[in-house]
Amino acid sequence: MKVVQCLFLLAIFYLSHTQLIKGQTYPACPSSCGNVTIEFPFGTSKNCYLPGDANFLLTCDPNNRLFIGNFEVVNISHSGELRVMAEGSRICYNSQGRVMNEIKYTYMLGGFTLSQHNRFTVVGCNSYGFLNTSGVEKYSSGCISICDSRPSKEKKTCSGEGCCQIPVPRGSSYVQFKPYSFDNHTSVNSFNPCSYAFLVENDKFDFHALDDLWNLRNVTKFPMVLDWSIGKKTCEQVESGPVCGANSTCFNSTRGTGYNCKCFQGFEGNPYLPASCRDIDECTT
Repeated sequence: MKVVQCLFLLAIFYLSHTQLIKGQTYPACPSSCGNVTIEFPFGTSKNCYLPGDANFLLTCDPNNRLFIGNFEVVNISHSGELRVMAEGSRICYNSQGRVMNEIKYTYMLGGFTLSQHNRFTVVGCNSYGFLNTSGVEKYSSGCISICDSRPSKEKKTCSGEGCCQIPVPRGSSYVQFKPYSFDNHTSVNSFNPCSYAFLVENDKFDFHALDDLWNLRNVTKFPMVLDWSIGKKTCEQVESGPVCGANSTCFNSTRGTGYNCKCFQGFEGNPYLPASCRDIDECTT
């Protein structure tokens, strides 16, 4: 009897990969790009992502890198998090204090919002940075990083000396940030010619003073977490019911708009497909 049950579950699992939610036809859609897994509601072509919502349309470039807009995607979770690589801002000076290079970024996140699992970070001596966001509410903040001499030993804490960090609120769809210098780095240019500002996922940046004050180890992109959800209504407000499949449940997104799905405890799979959440203990011996 148990063999029959297992075969039945396998049959359902197979069908769940040939149909979209609500019975729509599921074509042979790419399931990965490079090392990144792609699962519905995301997809790389018209019939592979959530119908009517281009926010879930991804691009796999010729080098097998996955993108959402200008952000390279490195991971997508069913629970509503999207991990991307985001560019940082910088301003660099020569020994006379003249600006030699300046790069600044403004993020327009579209249907995504900034997760609270990020930190605004400034690296540089006698440097400061401002962060301005808007979305659920407007938010402005910043931090100051002070030092006037080359560090005598490797410093690995980002606590205000050569590096500072502050938490960021969730819910922002517009993000702007920029680094500044108090004295154009004239007093520290020999070991720290630039000020840097960037957003980075919590615990994903380790400050190495000797290297980072010189050139940030030539790193230009940093892991950042975005939040995503289905639509703009809560589970209770969706007239036709949430798109969550069998053996899954709907929960309202923590970002304040839309909802997400998750498999019941003891089940695993893609909760956005009709019959993908499977009992992980059912076919064990």
